[in-house]
Amino acid sequence: MRQFHGIVAILTAAVAALVCACSSDPEGPVSKTFVDDGTYGVKTGETYRITLPVTAATVDVPLGVGTSPLLWLGGYRGIEYRAILVKFDFTLDEEDEGKTIASAVLHLPMKAASDTLLSITAGFHELLGDFTDDDTITTVPPFESDPIGDGSGGTSADLAITSTEYPIDASIVSEWISGSRTHHGIAIIPRSQTPAGENYLEMYAHERGKDPPSVVVTFTDDTAATFASVEDYTVTRFDEIGLDCVGGVAQRVHFTFPTSSIPARAIVQGAFLVVKVVGEYGFGATLWENNDDIGYSTNFYYYLYTPDDADPGDEGFLEGTGVDTGNFDPVESSTVRMLLRGYLSDVVSGARPNHGLVLQSNLESSRIQRVRLSVAADEAPYIEVIYSFPADFGGNR
Repeated sequence: MRQFHGIVAILTAAVAALVCACSSDPEGPVSKTFVDDGTYGVKTGETYRITLPVTAATVDVPLGVGTSPLLWLGGYRGIEYRAILVKFDFTLDEEDEGKTIASAVLHLPMKAASDTLLSITAGFHELLGDFTDDDTITTVPPFESDPIGDGSGGTSADLAITSTEYPIDASIVSEWISGSRTHHGIAIIPRSQTPAGENYLEMYAHERGKDPPSVVVTFTDDTAATFASVEDYTVTRFDEIGLDCVGGVAQRVHFTFPTSSIPARAIVQGAFLVVKVVGEYGFGATLWENNDDIGYSTNFYYYLYTPDDADPGDEGFLEGTGVDTGNFDPVESSTVRMLLRGYLSDVVSGARPNHGLVLQSNLESSRIQRVRLSVAADEAPYIEVIYSFPADFGGNR
């Protein structure tokens, strides 16, 4: 053991002496000779920045948001809330069996309106088939053309934030409860709105867990019963033309780009997808979503991935490897830089095929959000690449 320690001590002393000798003369004869004669001909790599042009296209992804805690009618920022579908559980309590219904109202738990004076005239129509919250519904399903009356000759209702109960025909409700009339649900379909424009009403859905849409009946003995919704759904559409990423409808953006201008020997030090947000078209949350009751953020939450297949018509396009995730304000015009991490390095090295990048809402199946990206000549999306070359030990590049 002592011999071992002695060897270590000797080696340590020798190394220390050598280090001291070298450090006292950084331009000493040995190192200077190697550099001057080219034997040690290292040339460090320079750093370069280039931009890659991007081709961007929108891709529709059939989807719907049937599990939101809110329901909407009207429209906002290009989003059309075309109808609300509601199905009720008409199971009668034992103590109410045999009673006669005197009146019935449709209870819609209004929570907010984009304009306090907003009134939406709508009809209540019986659906011809069932639906569930988990369905993908992009158009209003088949329904009876004749609306359900109010029992007094009226066939429409003026929906507003100031009212939550609307009379409906008690005889039809009685048939639903007895089972003599099949209840698939109702569709609440707008006919017009005042004031006109992009305005909306929002109300609780049954997923909120309190005060759901319901049918409330009063019996001839002055007792009442409430039949709550078990399925409810906002049928939503987005048809505007532009480079928009939309959650809940949904619409994604596919970016494709060549990488041939990046030298094969390049070491990618950093890469970004750079986009310019056009704030006047976007939104992250509705009034009641952002209310303390729900508490949703107004930011747009995104997910950037490289698809398993470059063909938007293939199932592999809808899934892939995540590249970046984050959030930003969709109503503020700003530049957003999304870090591409190791993706571009893999593409340049040939380790990964270049299927492009896809931007989607990271809340695509649960919330309706929208962001518009600029396509103006000086603001169009692009890929920024920062790269260098490996050090050359041969003296020549």
